[in-house]
Amino acid sequence: MRAAAATWPRLGTDGLSPTELVGVAVSGGADSVYLLLALWADEALRPRLRVLHYNHRVRGEASEGDAAFVQALCAVLDVPCIVGERSEAGLASEAELRAARLDFFAQQRTALGLRVIATAHHLDDVVESMLMRLARGAGLAGLAAPRVWQAFRDGHVHWRPLVSVRLTKSELLAALSAGEIPWREDATNLQPIALRNRVRAWVGQGGAEALGPAFAQGFGASARHLDDAQAALWAWADELGCGVQPDGSVATATLRGRPRALAHAVLSRFLAAHGLAAASGVSLESLVAALVAGRESQSTLMAQLVAHKGGRLFLSRTAPVAYGPSLRPLVVGQLDAESGLLAEWVDVDAALWAKLSRGDIAADSIVYLNVPPTANLAWRGRMEGDRYQPLGAPGTAKLSDLLINRKTPAEERESLPVVLVDNTVHWVPGLPPAQTARLAGPQKGALRLTWLSACLSSDLPR
Repeated sequence: MRAAAATWPRLGTDGLSPTELVGVAVSGGADSVYLLLALWADEALRPRLRVLHYNHRVRGEASEGDAAFVQALCAVLDVPCIVGERSEAGLASEAELRAARLDFFAQQRTALGLRVIATAHHLDDVVESMLMRLARGAGLAGLAAPRVWQAFRDGHVHWRPLVSVRLTKSELLAALSAGEIPWREDATNLQPIALRNRVRAWVGQGGAEALGPAFAQGFGASARHLDDAQAALWAWADELGCGVQPDGSVATATLRGRPRALAHAVLSRFLAAHGLAAASGVSLESLVAALVAGRESQSTLMAQLVAHKGGRLFLSRTAPVAYGPSLRPLVVGQLDAESGLLAEWVDVDAALWAKLSRGDIAADSIVYLNVPPTANLAWRGRMEGDRYQPLGAPGTAKLSDLLINRKTPAEERESLPVVLVDNTVHWVPGLPPAQTARLAGPQKGALRLTWLSACLSSDLPR
């Protein structure tokens, strides 16, 4: 391993202080094994490395094998290794797994005094991220990700050195194979359930043939150009006094008549400061136009009301969101920025079915439905007379009565999206799913609905 890693590109460490510890996220897969060895090859950096491995406990014995492999590798390299694991075993949503992993990293940053965590993103990740974000209409900030250095508001930093040396997946696999260095394979990365997996398979099947062998390098260069453009726009916004204030608002008078790109940059930074960075595309256009024109406007993003009034951009905490009766399509695999709803096709295995049967997964913000893949999915606001039969109920009931019984405040009932399958009510966040779409056991191709809003002041999940 020492001989092989010595021939690999050196990873620049200019962003690190000479003495600070560096956390290295290592799953045991090829990407993270390469990253760890490439960092370990730097003798000055070697004693400051601390490996962090999180066992998601999704794949049973295979997950345990990943943890054992990483610990054995670290023992050979004489690098300290800290292993964490999820309290529950079995399948979970990507959002749940990511949240659990980031929570583990946050705990270790505090315990070890870490500022920087290195992750094994490479040029293929840049390609996949840009394609997914282009499809949902992301702005400059979204299209430039993942960046080599990503600073967060609490002061910690994610470092992606493999992006900086413009390394592709095929190149790192070839390097590991040439050095006869082992790694672990995660079979779930090949399953077409996750959007990224589908994009990865699509690009792999014809990307080089259609775009040329160096297409990933081109995507990486474009991401750097976009990042530079975004930084320039933010600097211009700061000069105009359009930064996010301590109260969370933004002064916007100086944006009047300015280019739309500047207004979009100001809006994207405002949304990121309020945890609404997932909102993108057409959902932002009316606000961008209002900022440039200097007119008052308001728009619902991720179930929160964003207002532009009196020369200020702010979150309205007094006026409740009222969606109204207009039907909006719900596209599988794409987060609906207005409502915060995400629909995905997933497989429910025996472990997940057991959790659902026990009631371990509350239906307040996530449900699994048995509906045909050809079903028409849509959502709207609540309408007078809406009714359906909740899971386990003896018959149908009015939505208004169900929400009253749930003690949802009256002013917030209009802020809940009503999900319809083939024009019939199937779910409202905070209530059980429809009895007609119940799962009878483990099932391939169940519809998972997740509500990602965090705006309501009731006892609905945050």
